[in-house]
Amino acid sequence: MWFWDDKIFIPKNSELKKQILQEFHDSVLGGHGGYKKTLASVTAQFFWKNMASTVKEYVKACPICQQAKYNTLPPAGLLQPVPISDHIWQDIAMDFITGLPMSHGYSVILVVIDRLSKFAHFIPLTVDFSARKVVYAFIKTVVSVHEIPKIIVSDRDKVFTNKFWE
Repeated sequence: MWFWDDKIFIPKNSELKKQILQEFHDSVLGGHGGYKKTLASVTAQFFWKNMASTVKEYVKACPICQQAKYNTLPPAGLLQPVPISDHIWQDIAMDFITGLPMSHGYSVILVVIDRLSKFAHFIPLTVDFSARKVVYAFIKTVVSVHEIPKIIVSDRDKVFTNKFWE
């Protein structure tokens, strides 16, 4: 340990890093202030190589911070009912079932449901599916049998919001 530019330089494999982080993050002084506050407090007095990533990993692994973490997203708007079409396969809903055990090389299912008749198509997909693969499977399985729907209801999955669907 030596001084550098009015800061204490901490050697690479020093146990002091953990003690410093515990003091500046976990204690009453630190109060589990999060990554930015902890980093600012530590950098005021200490320096070590890759300090920012060490602090970020420490705060990210803190069980108290993970339990007390709050949502920073603005609240979603009020839910609005989606009207159901009076013709079958004009109004569909789509979603994925993931995390399934492997079967014939597939472990994901794209579920396409007609919202009027509740008839469904279950399309198997591989884990590495992309928007292009999903659109191709959708056209091959659903559009070729029925027609292009007027309304598609889905969650905001990146596959469904991809420009490929436009």
